[in-house]
Amino acid sequence: MDCFTHTGSFGLNAALGGAEHVTCVDISQSAIDMTKANAVRNGIDGKMDFLCEDVFDLLTKLAEQKCRDYDYIILDPPAFTKSRKTVQAAARGYKEINLKAMKLLPRGGYLATCSCSHFMTDDLFRKILASAAKDASVSLRQIEARQQAPDHPILWNVPETDYLKFYIFQVV
Repeated sequence: MDCFTHTGSFGLNAALGGAEHVTCVDISQSAIDMTKANAVRNGIDGKMDFLCEDVFDLLTKLAEQKCRDYDYIILDPPAFTKSRKTVQAAARGYKEINLKAMKLLPRGGYLATCSCSHFMTDDLFRKILASAAKDASVSLRQIEARQQAPDHPILWNVPETDYLKFYIFQVV
């Protein structure tokens, strides 16, 4: 499941990479329409479905239903904070979506999770993920950690250029 799909790039790559089926979710109908069009262009629309829903609400509903239909969940939300004043509220949002995703994944399932706000430090994001894992009663095995691509360089004297945190975990 590709949450906050935007144009579908993660979902499309999963479908092209061999996923049996991919569900792309976004609150924006125009984002869902773009994702559908991109799936058609790539000849994989039959391997995908598209939901125009609020990801927070959907994850809540699936968690309440104890759904185990997904073995890979991708969380790539827009920046939840654009100022220092809202970091704690953003932390609650990141924890909520990650906690619910972790509860949905079976043992052996994978979680890809991101934050693109430079106000959400890597240290804080990792603490949020650890707290979510504890509350979900799961252990995580880190598969990969990344930052933004080289075409978005990190300048040590410009903190806002260090903005992307991206992790892939396996639930063990």
